[in-house]
Amino acid sequence: MATEEIGREEMTDAYCAGRRVGFGISAMVLSLLAMVSLLGAEKAILAIVLGALALRGSGRGTLARRLGLIAICIGAVFLLVVTVVVIVFRDQLLEIILTLEKLS
Repeated sequence: MATEEIGREEMTDAYCAGRRVGFGISAMVLSLLAMVSLLGAEKAILAIVLGALALRGSGRGTLARRLGLIAICIGAVFLLVVTVVVIVFRDQLLEIILTLEKLS
């Protein structure tokens, strides 16, 4: 009976570790997709959230932790770049928006 409980705990731990790795992989893919599409602030935010979920409960040096940290960094850098671009080029962006309004 004690062996059964230990087996269940090991299975539960393995399930949780696999889930964290899945969150990490999803976060990594979303953060890279946000960088490629260049219009993906919502994807970057979701990548940061999934990266945080991958970090929760993961041990030091695990794959889930590494993927989660990388995804959070890429998502944060993307959001920072988008913010800087919007601030620096706001006049040109307003001009594009007004031109698009005239075309519609």
